[in-house]
Amino acid sequence: MRYIGGKTKILPFLEEIITGEVKKAESFCDLFAGTGCVGRYFKPKFRIISNDLMYFSYLLNFSSVGLNKAQEFENLGFNPFEYLNNKELPDVLSEGFFEKEYSEKSGRMYFTLQNARKIDFVRAQIEVWKNEGRINSEEYLYLLGCLVESVPFVSNISGTFGAYNKIWDRRAKKDFVLREITPVSNNKKNKCFNKDANELIKEVEGDILYLDPPYNTRQYISNYHILETLAKQDNPEITGKTGLRVNSEGQKSDFCRKRTAPKKLKDIIENAKFEHIFLSYNTEGIIPLEVIEEIFSRYKNYKKFEIPYKTFKSNSRTKDRDLKELIFYAKK
Repeated sequence: MRYIGGKTKILPFLEEIITGEVKKAESFCDLFAGTGCVGRYFKPKFRIISNDLMYFSYLLNFSSVGLNKAQEFENLGFNPFEYLNNKELPDVLSEGFFEKEYSEKSGRMYFTLQNARKIDFVRAQIEVWKNEGRINSEEYLYLLGCLVESVPFVSNISGTFGAYNKIWDRRAKKDFVLREITPVSNNKKNKCFNKDANELIKEVEGDILYLDPPYNTRQYISNYHILETLAKQDNPEITGKTGLRVNSEGQKSDFCRKRTAPKKLKDIIENAKFEHIFLSYNTEGIIPLEVIEEIFSRYKNYKKFEIPYKTFKSNSRTKDRDLKELIFYAKK
């Protein structure tokens, strides 16, 4: 999944920096986990604590980082992926939320009508199995994580869900397929949370704390609102051309606000019960770099590393900018 601020491309550099500074550690906390690429990468090395304010991100992390093995679905009695992918939609199917609001029927061209109906059907069927007690809580969250993972593959978007394409992308015309996430085992009790980072930091402790907060004013709930609605299945009140969730204030990050971001970062560092703290930020972030340096320089072994990095581009017309990813380190 393409994700604002995703760290996939810099993971080897990040590993080199972390292993260069930390000689012995058992746990790694990814406090702003996003799609979970950092947690998955470091999972073979450490016990992972993963967190994100967005519920769809929590599902992705639970399915790939939290779990150590594939789910067996013993009580269900059959493979849900085979069933859902091969199941013909009923001729008479009540109109689902995605069909009504995010398909060509509504004018919001996020999905073809057929794919929107399939997504509605799969989401509803997972809920039925849970309510009937045919799948347990882990299997339920895992299936939802797989659904969230699968939807972008047929979405008519260029980058995020902040807007849809006005003509159909080839990807959007493909039939929706529910894809399996295969978790890698590290034989450790990994934990995943769906909390505000500044609250969770008071509850957890460990060896390595990795911080990758939002850099700019682009709220994630606005750019990934469709995945959040899919994950929650709460059929929210929506508004505007792109169908944004109306009541989303509780999921807006203070790290996307210039006025509050510096204080929130300082608060996390001060409350952190971790020996090694690493922060990813970049040269276009809304927190002034001198403020970050002032916060980190209070602690031992403060260092700053620089990684050349191309900015996230929502489409091919966006120009590359001279952007540098910075890694701040301190031993607390």
